[in-house]
Amino acid sequence: MGSLPCLPYEVNTMEYGKMLDDAFSYAREGVLGNGSRWVKLIIGVIILTIPMMGYVMRIYRGAVPAPEADNWGTLFIDGLKLIVIGLLYSIPIIILEIAMYYSQIAAVLSGNLAAAAPAARDGLGQNPVLLALMFIVEIIIGLLLPVAMIRFARMNRFREAFNFGAVIGYIGKIGWLRYILALIIVALVIGIPVFLVFFAIIIAGIALGFAGGAFILVLLLMLIVAPPIEVFQARYMTRVYDSAAPVEPVPAEPVAAV
Repeated sequence: MGSLPCLPYEVNTMEYGKMLDDAFSYAREGVLGNGSRWVKLIIGVIILTIPMMGYVMRIYRGAVPAPEADNWGTLFIDGLKLIVIGLLYSIPIIILEIAMYYSQIAAVLSGNLAAAAPAARDGLGQNPVLLALMFIVEIIIGLLLPVAMIRFARMNRFREAFNFGAVIGYIGKIGWLRYILALIIVALVIGIPVFLVFFAIIIAGIALGFAGGAFILVLLLMLIVAPPIEVFQARYMTRVYDSAAPVEPVPAEPVAAV
């Protein structure tokens, strides 16, 4: 694993261009320029993304340069922790989805498959409040979860990911508007190129008469580009997090406390 950084940038600032450049250089040198590590991380994505998430945890802890993809037992454990945190944060969304599609779920469980589709359609039409509420909850979770995960990685206490007061307070230190803008920027920087490339492949495949092959190609391409994208995003969010305060040194491979 790489050493912890001496901040190469001034804290309490939010220079989006510099953070994007830094994240791109980090991913280029750590993954794109390191074939063996790239292959290892692709394998990490194939294995239910668990080791890949463990690798993301190392980036969240502040490793510079990009850490090696080794100690797979630790990668699995750390990856599972981040996935569990994500799942627990998703519980409100799951509850709202169950409430929204209750009629469809009941129809499927009762064996009445013919009523499932109409039930789903009626549920969508009759629950605009649930739709709006789910949209709001998804936004809130999307704002809190990145900071919660990095906070957990840095403090190594599971409960700190759910210390909502501290998470909200930390985002306040970053600055809510600057933080939201940072999330929008990285979503656009990653989302637009990926969408355009995949969309072009699918359209070309349909036009040339090999739609099935195009979808397989998209899946393979997603698998290949997932590691550099994940590393880029993790490094960028680490920079956003550290724009509020200096990095606090943590052990390279700490033992989790509850």
